[in-house]
Amino acid sequence: MDKLDFNGIKFGFHLSIAGNISNAPKEALSMGYSTFQIFVSNPRSWNVKAIDENSASEFKKIAHAFKKNIFAHAPYLANPSSTKIEILKKSIDLLKGNIDNCSMLGIPYLVVHIGSHLGSGYRAGINSILKSIPNVLDNTDNNVTILLENSSGYKNSMGSKINEIAEILENINSERVGVCIDTCHAFAAGYDIRTHDGMNLFMSEIDNGFGFEKIKLIHLNDAKFDCNSGLDRHWHIGLGKIGAEGFSNFFKMNKIKSKCFVMELPIDEYGDNNKNLTTIKSIIHSIKN
Repeated sequence: MDKLDFNGIKFGFHLSIAGNISNAPKEALSMGYSTFQIFVSNPRSWNVKAIDENSASEFKKIAHAFKKNIFAHAPYLANPSSTKIEILKKSIDLLKGNIDNCSMLGIPYLVVHIGSHLGSGYRAGINSILKSIPNVLDNTDNNVTILLENSSGYKNSMGSKINEIAEILENINSERVGVCIDTCHAFAAGYDIRTHDGMNLFMSEIDNGFGFEKIKLIHLNDAKFDCNSGLDRHWHIGLGKIGAEGFSNFFKMNKIKSKCFVMELPIDEYGDNNKNLTTIKSIIHSIKN
């Protein structure tokens, strides 16, 4: 397979670390990806197992080919917006442990879900995240940047709107905090990127909010449910509600083409990584022609 780097557009997938963490960069290299994302601890556990030096050394040796285009995703349990003291403390410790593992592996970015205010209200959630994220930053390696990911707008979730993320970034005011944009989440939260007008509105909000330079990664996922559903259900590129036209609109925007694109999609009877790569390649070629 040819390297998936179309005019500087870098593509890859979230990959498994089963067996050995170095298997992920090996797979990415063998498939010709330009970028990839992994978990650096069990995504469904509060416990973080430290990466041993031998595994870290092997990983870094293979991953060197990707330069700085490697991303880790924090476990889903982390909720830096929690208004429950115990959950907030555990979330802070979990994020610290993940950043420590990123540092061992030489991974420069950790994607973090902004989380939920758990019914206590938006302002309470903001107060929590403005305490938790700086706490994590102050006690971890400054070579690792946190990327806050937009949410789908499900009940009590934080950061589904661009202005909410902009408020968090402005108040934290750190070069070590950036943004990961998820297309499925944006669509589910009410940004109708299927249309030219909807895409322009989305881009304008980013421009006027935190700016495109803050975006380091885009999760390129179609959506299983319709716009404004609030449901975080990723689906195969072109088969979901965003569809080929929506992604065509997306890649017509020159401002986003320099970013890394990672797909987080199921492997099932409807498609696999190969099929999704073929589809996005076809969409991009159709724009050129």
